[in-house]
Amino acid sequence: MGVGNLLWADEGFGPRAAARMMASGQVPDDVEVIDGGTQGIYLLPIIQAARRLLVFDAVDFGREPGQIVVLRDGEIPVFFGQRPLSLHQTAFTDVLAAAELTGMMPEAVTVIGVQLESIDEWGGDLTPTVAGAMDQVIRIGLEELTGWAAER
Repeated sequence: MGVGNLLWADEGFGPRAAARMMASGQVPDDVEVIDGGTQGIYLLPIIQAARRLLVFDAVDFGREPGQIVVLRDGEIPVFFGQRPLSLHQTAFTDVLAAAELTGMMPEAVTVIGVQLESIDEWGGDLTPTVAGAMDQVIRIGLEELTGWAAER
């Protein structure tokens, strides 16, 4: 799942990464790729129904732009009041918290984030620094899917 807003520069990283991974032709047939956009809490039923969830997103951890951050399961702050990983009206971590509160969390969740550089450009594309992380992010995402398939 890619989350983010394509209209705000690096904030569109998540949906672009999901589309790029799907276009790679390497996604297993039993994996559904979703552009979660900025749907926020409306993603809850999708998350609740997922066995495993891989999320691409732009993050702001105050790191160097383009730096990749991979968080798995308990490393992901899934409770209200935590500094959000994403910049959407409803933080994606809040949606994960809602799934946890309902007792319907996926058995595994991985967030692959890229430190944003700019979200101030309306209609802007990804900055070159963030776009430069795309190939590595797709590689990490495909490796995660491969690891999950091996666990079956």
